[in-house]
Amino acid sequence: MRKMVVRADDVGYTDVCNIGTFETITNGIVTSADIMLDAPGTEDALKRLKELPWISIGWHSHFWCSPVLPLEQVPTLVIPGTDRFRHDLTTADDVNAEELEAECHTQMKRCVRLLGRVPDTTDLTNVESVFNRVKRKICDDYGIVYHFATKGGRTGVTYPLDRWKERNIYIPAPTNAYKEIETDSITAQRERYDPVKYYTEDPDKMLELPDDVIFEQSWHPGYVDYFVYKQGDYGPHAKEFSSVRTEDVAALTSPVLRQWIRVHKIELINFRDALYGTHEYQNYLRSIDSDLYVGNM
Repeated sequence: MRKMVVRADDVGYTDVCNIGTFETITNGIVTSADIMLDAPGTEDALKRLKELPWISIGWHSHFWCSPVLPLEQVPTLVIPGTDRFRHDLTTADDVNAEELEAECHTQMKRCVRLLGRVPDTTDLTNVESVFNRVKRKICDDYGIVYHFATKGGRTGVTYPLDRWKERNIYIPAPTNAYKEIETDSITAQRERYDPVKYYTEDPDKMLELPDDVIFEQSWHPGYVDYFVYKQGDYGPHAKEFSSVRTEDVAALTSPVLRQWIRVHKIELINFRDALYGTHEYQNYLRSIDSDLYVGNM
């Protein structure tokens, strides 16, 4: 069977956003959750995820919201006069590495306190910056897996430590669905943006990938409150991007998408399953006698 990871990004954005996110986890097809450890809804999300051990956890470390440490301890990480992280934090060369490392350690301690462990995985680019050097060190210190997938390619990946097996994990980047977000009109964007069709019409040709390739997609399901809409997202397409979150909730709980998975005999797995050959997510589906359990297809 073809194996697929479905990832929810921006988990923990706000408590309200989490309501939609966890709808897709408990009643939809999401198998992996990328948690924001610096957001208003982080603690709510971590407490919820502790009760869902079949979901793998990623560290969504784009530092989008506010430091966990007191502001006076991390002055080079924030926009002056605010409590928000700098928008150029991941690439700036005037970031204090000690401040950043202290903030990362504090976020990890918060995760362990509420979830009981650190995240399983994270994204890490090859760009040389203070942020990436510190993040790489944090990942090595805590055993968080990175560089585990190809984006937009179809080749195998060798992990940086021997205990990570060689796997073929393919992440379309960007998905054809998200290309529709970059528009000048929210109305036009809503008409064109359709995550269900992204699967059923398969513009990224996922069903043509070799059988040994594990394919993954990331979405941003959640309900939109004032913080997410007016204070959270930023950039030229922020409002359009926020508006798709509820679309993602509807799509990832859609009976049409559920049927597509059954028809094409897709085995839903989490990232730990993908990395280590375990069967955590399918064991969960079997325990609830889900129609998405491969034994029921």
